[in-house]
Amino acid sequence: MKQLFKYMSKPRNFFEEGFVRLSQPSVLNDPFEAAFCRTSLDELASHFDHPTSFDPEFGELDYSKYVELRMHHIGVISFTENKENLLMWAHYANEHKGIVAGVVHCSLYGSIFENLFRSDSLINSSFGEKWSHFDGVPQPVSYRKGLRYRNDKFDYDYSNISAEGADRVLYEVFLQKSDEWIYEQEHRIILRLEQSDRVIIPDINAISNKHVKSRIEAAQYTEVNSKNDCCTVNLCNIKDNAERVTVAMELARLSQNPKVIYQMKLSPSAINNCLIGLKSETIKSDVQGSHALRTGYLDIWKAIKNMDYYSIEFEQI
Repeated sequence: MKQLFKYMSKPRNFFEEGFVRLSQPSVLNDPFEAAFCRTSLDELASHFDHPTSFDPEFGELDYSKYVELRMHHIGVISFTENKENLLMWAHYANEHKGIVAGVVHCSLYGSIFENLFRSDSLINSSFGEKWSHFDGVPQPVSYRKGLRYRNDKFDYDYSNISAEGADRVLYEVFLQKSDEWIYEQEHRIILRLEQSDRVIIPDINAISNKHVKSRIEAAQYTEVNSKNDCCTVNLCNIKDNAERVTVAMELARLSQNPKVIYQMKLSPSAINNCLIGLKSETIKSDVQGSHALRTGYLDIWKAIKNMDYYSIEFEQI
């Protein structure tokens, strides 16, 4: 069992509905996200049985080209091992005015999501679920000085790369960061944006495919604000897998607009505690949401100063 924490500026609907943002590269704060050494990756791929991989839309591609084209279809949910880091409370929890949500992962139960969508044969380059890395399981980030593949291209086992496809590489580049970030002790869940449970679009007219746009507008799984054309698409309510894939693929194309929000719905059993910041106005009842309490337990703590050291402690409330 792995206990992780999510720093937040506000609780929003996390405890009430269980939704957490799946952040696309355009909203991440590290300009080196998914950076890799292209020359070294091309050299590594030359040793594979098949130096190219198949993409459902673009056909045969070099591994480096596949990553370049598909990196904006990836979303990241960041967690940390450390609930007491003063810098992270300042940076990610609104200067100690926010909260930290505790999330637990048990390997026996697979992902931490309520119902992870895994239509791998349609949206991945791997051969089905068995070889897909986008399984909703948090993994620790690797911190290094050099770009991925620059000095470590032969450090890993690629014996199954023919079955894993270029998605293996696409997944890997989001699991490495500069060692400048090592204080964050980050664990990540990396998914394709097509796996999103909900997508919020500031303007429905941004959807270029008119046929898909019409289907979305008329569907019961969609909420459209007639005043500003803001649209919420509840992909998790789509019963037909083929329709869900069609709609999700079109919405993933909007990812380079940072105002488009992709979300995943956590299992209520994965949410096990809440830590309220030193300067937060959040109270206990604010985080006792129906989704988080569905399993009957949610520990709630309030941060207090340790007056002997530069540190914080927590008391249960």
